[in-house]
Amino acid sequence: MTATDRRPAVRRTLRRRLRAGFTLIEVILAITILGGSLLGMSMFVRNFTKTTTDTTVRTLANDLVNARIETIKGWRVYSTLVATYNGVSETWPTTSPYTGFTRRTVALRTGPTATADYITVTVTVTGRGLSSTAKTTTIIAAF
Repeated sequence: MTATDRRPAVRRTLRRRLRAGFTLIEVILAITILGGSLLGMSMFVRNFTKTTTDTTVRTLANDLVNARIETIKGWRVYSTLVATYNGVSETWPTTSPYTGFTRRTVALRTGPTATADYITVTVTVTGRGLSSTAKTTTIIAAF
């Protein structure tokens, strides 16, 4: 055999190597890695969505608490504060972003005595899947 006789055989071998695809084991390994990555990503997206939703609900509940506290702090007639807000419970219509929440306000007066005349106000918001209640307490003194 001469060198020119071997060239077509060498060319065929090179073409086969260039055209050769993935082996079955390489394909199975690639699919396994891709599948594991997609499962991990789906778990991340699920946890991220849950955390975002929980944070949004908690923020809305805290908004309700803070709005009531600020309203009470701005109340002008100290003597009517307990009668106006003690035992007040509120819910919201379905068109409101606060649907599903219940806000309860408790206002208790201590005094009046010579040394103590103040009102303790506690606002609690529950509902809509909150893991724990949103609650704030403040003390308002006569001025």
